[in-house]
Amino acid sequence: MTKVASAVLRICETFLFDCDGVIWNSNVLIPSAQALIQHLLDRKKNVFLITNNSRRSVKEYVSKCHGLGLPVSKRNIICTARVAACFLREKISDGEVYVVGESGISAELNESGVSHFGIGPDFPVDSSNPLHGVELRPNVKAVLVGFDSHFNYRKLMRGTAYINNGACFYATNEDAQLPGGNIVFPGTGSIVSAFRVASGKEPVVFGKPHKPMFDLLCQCCELDPSKTVMVGDNLYTDIAFGNKFGLHTICVLTGVTNQALIDKVNCSPEDELFRPKYVLQSVTDILNILKE
Repeated sequence: MTKVASAVLRICETFLFDCDGVIWNSNVLIPSAQALIQHLLDRKKNVFLITNNSRRSVKEYVSKCHGLGLPVSKRNIICTARVAACFLREKISDGEVYVVGESGISAELNESGVSHFGIGPDFPVDSSNPLHGVELRPNVKAVLVGFDSHFNYRKLMRGTAYINNGACFYATNEDAQLPGGNIVFPGTGSIVSAFRVASGKEPVVFGKPHKPMFDLLCQCCELDPSKTVMVGDNLYTDIAFGNKFGLHTICVLTGVTNQALIDKVNCSPEDELFRPKYVLQSVTDILNILKE
């Protein structure tokens, strides 16, 4: 497999990397990640860090990368908050967007000139009555759901009402869990599911493995799928994304996926979309292959 992966990597002009579990784990850089990105940039390759995490803006991701020693700029980062902002800038010409999310989404919407509200806590004045004081604005054209640590029943009720009144339903991503070691941290997908059940509507989803993120990538560079590789640790987002759009796919074992899960999807006919073409231990293997 390493020999085949070597042949593929050598023809690739565009390298897509998921972040958490591939380039870093929490705030710790994965060995060789910095050297690999520098190696690729020195050779004029297209390098993108693409993440479903909507909590940070592109500017904040660049700051984190620089803090970890990664030699990237804004052009190298694509996050779901940016994808959502670019999409909504084209779709919402007037009116407002109700946002269930955090500051990263707000920053990107502000930069794109999209009028929005909803960021931050939404608590009733009367704590014994969660419905107290809920008023709906008249010109809400869309509801955007991302990760929101302040999510509660009032936000669910408010967003559902807007959707049922005709507002379009959008979601940054549907990841089931966030990386958290031995503790399970419910991800954006759990919040999106609440709105899906409450409204009976399906959202347009911006993140991997869905098309809006791929469309934005194609706007950023002349992407040739046959010369593009997606490197990720999540079979259901990263690898599905690459396979869906005809990219080469590499799963690394430094994140949420282990060999047992790969063996499982390899044996399941219905899981073909989630099968990586290549499996490597980490980005160190990619660097070693490219330096051979």
